[in-house]
Order: sequence, then structure tokens, then C-alpha cells
Amino acid sequence: MGENMDNYNYEKINSFGLKRKIGAFEIYEPFFRDIKLNDFGNDIWRLKFLFSKLLYFSGKGSKFKIDQVADENFFKSINEFKKDWNIDEGNIGIKTIKKILDLTNENFIFLIEVILPDNRAKLGTLKLYNMESKLLYSCGARGHGQHDIETSISQKMVNGDTPIGIYLSSYESGILKNDPEKFGYNGVFRLWYPLYGYATNIYKINRDGILIHGGTEKKELRKTHGCIVIHNNDQKNIQKIMIEKIKHPYLMPTYYIEFYTGIVMVKRTTSEKD
Repeated sequence: MGENMDNYNYEKINSFGLKRKIGAFEIYEPFFRDIKLNDFGNDIWRLKFLFSKLLYFSGKGSKFKIDQVADENFFKSINEFKKDWNIDEGNIGIKTIKKILDLTNENFIFLIEVILPDNRAKLGTLKLYNMESKLLYSCGARGHGQHDIETSISQKMVNGDTPIGIYLSSYESGILKNDPEKFGYNGVFRLWYPLYGYATNIYKINRDGILIHGGTEKKELRKTHGCIVIHNNDQKNIQKIMIEKIKHPYLMPTYYIEFYTGIVMVKRTTSEKD
């Protein structure tokens, strides 16, 4: 699976370009700057999340809240970490971030690659892998929002196209969905938290809860309000694979971060599929 930063961005961005190997895959991490006290952003949430796991499994625990603010308690814990590892940096820079990435282990059990054309009126492709990079399923998918304008603009708007990027994801039971005609009758993937690319802008415009769901019996996949839609039959087939081959626990919707069980990579392509 070839990786290119352009797959997740429409313009060139300044970035450390840090990748991390998870299973048989490499993914970009959202770190692009030195972090200073009281800075705000998704990169800070991600670093807090990883660092808190590292502290937990080291038997130390964390005294900071996992949010998007680089607060004093977080900086105090980081400074102790830098002292332990003889890292000479004034703020939280690439040396500190790379060390935390090197020391932190994350266990995911699935990866989904969604490849969507820049013209979202055209069909894209969804591919489901296990973490040994074995392709388990492939089907058509669409991430076309309510605006008939360029995706580079639409993805930044409420009810716009599905934003390209890398997300932490869970797979959940569809039992509690009260509108199966809209979401389908089987399980859904919830793209909980963005790591990289334009996906990191979703909270700025109150977009969250992006799903991969069914809800259509027609040949042509319909527009959504920002989610990725697949055919009901594909949704049913994927549920069977998730339970029988990946052996995923069939979770009810939850807000607990412990239930991030996979990664979804929403990529762009300039080629179009009819």
C-alpha cells in the first residue's frame, strides 16, 4: 500500500512527516510543529492520548486531562519524561514526540482504506484489511455530501463531502440505530477521531460522528451528510467478516476511547470509477 502525503491533503502542508508502523501498515501521525505551553490542536490530543497510555502501562498514571490543550500538568509530566530520557528540548519538539511514538504500542485489529475520487459524484472503493495486510473485502463506496462543489471546499463545510485523512475508528452494533433505512441493518464503523489530513478540521465546524454505513438498496449509492455509504449487502458481508474472521467484539455505541479498535484511511484519487 503506497503512502503519499498528497493522498490526504489538497495543498502541501508543513509537517514533520512522522510515520508509525502499526501491524503491517505505516500511517502518518498528525505532528507538524513544536508544541508550546497552552497551544491548542488535534496533535496535542493525540500526543496526550499516547503519552497517557505510556504512563499507564509504566505504572505511573497521568495527572492531565486528555483534550486539545497543552496545559501545565501535561507540560510538567512531559518535562519529567524528557529528564528521564535525557532529551534536551525547550518545548515539546520532534525528539520528544518521536521517543513517545517509539515507546507506545497500540493494538488495532482492522484497517480500512477508502479511496474516493476528487469528483465525489463518481464511485470510490472501500477495502477492509486485517493487520497483517491481508485484503478481506472490497466494495464500492461513496463519500459525497450535500454540496455540488469541489471536494477541497465541500469537505470543510457542514454536511459536506467526507474529509480525507486518517481516523481512529470503532466497529459497532447497528442494533440501536432507530432508522435502518438510513443507516442499514448491520454494523457501522464510527470514525471517532481524526489523526491526519483534512480530517483534523472536522471539529472546527462541529462535524463529528462520521460513519461508514449502509442504508440503500438502489444500484446508485446516494449522497450523505458527510458519511461514507456502502450497499446494504456489502454492509452485511462486512459484518460477517468482522465477527467470524477478525473476531471483533460486537460493541454497542460508546464514548470510551478504549474502544478505538481500528484505523480508517480516507484517501483521494484523481482517477474516476463509473
